[in-house]
Amino acid sequence: MIASRAKVVLVPGAWMGGWVWEPAAEALRSRGLDAETITLKGLGPGESDADIAAVRLDDHVQQLVDHVHRGSSRPAVLVSHSYSGMVTASAADRLGEQVSGLIHLGAFVPRPGRSLLDDWGGSDDERAQERADIEAAGNLWHAPTREMLDYETDLSPRDRDRLASKFTAHPGRTVLDPAQLSEPAERQPSTYVALTPHGGFDEAWMGAPKIAKAAAGWRREHILSGHWPMVSALDATVDVLESEIRHYSAESR
Repeated sequence: MIASRAKVVLVPGAWMGGWVWEPAAEALRSRGLDAETITLKGLGPGESDADIAAVRLDDHVQQLVDHVHRGSSRPAVLVSHSYSGMVTASAADRLGEQVSGLIHLGAFVPRPGRSLLDDWGGSDDERAQERADIEAAGNLWHAPTREMLDYETDLSPRDRDRLASKFTAHPGRTVLDPAQLSEPAERQPSTYVALTPHGGFDEAWMGAPKIAKAAAGWRREHILSGHWPMVSALDATVDVLESEIRHYSAESR
């Protein structure tokens, strides 16, 4: 029996399909929550480079909107990670009151007229180089290599191997396209979950995006984890998600 009215959709970040969220979704279902994952267009197995490169940010946003609408008028809670904050907040802008809450785990949050890469990295030179690399790769955003994952010290060697083996190229245009929102994302009912591999709440929130820090009405949480908390800190991630999902489910009644 489902204890929550809300439909919970866990949306993966760049280079990943719904598989990365499935252990968390299964754990949430075991706690009576109606959780499901989605694989965004271009990120499934066996996609050609040409098909991946053709995908735009709007394709991902509309895919999520259609997914939420399909077969249900129930309130939805959208869970994002990294890149997919651009998708969930943009989709919520279109879905309106059907979205009772958003939960962003270490996610990028869209600003109208700005792309993910406009707010990525630490300098203009880094952003320009990343754009050039995507364009040179035929509008593919290549995933981190196995060697790069060695710097993610909270991941076990087995976790690094699994991620590297399952990563796919990401549609490059989705991180170059500007977000289109009718209202600022700060007005959406949201929780931002900041991540830190060392330290506590204050350390985690030092690295949170400015938009999350400035959103006075947002709920704030943190998880002791690197960039992939659903892998390295599954139990803590599920605990935070359950608490926030139940909050937004209660709010929607």
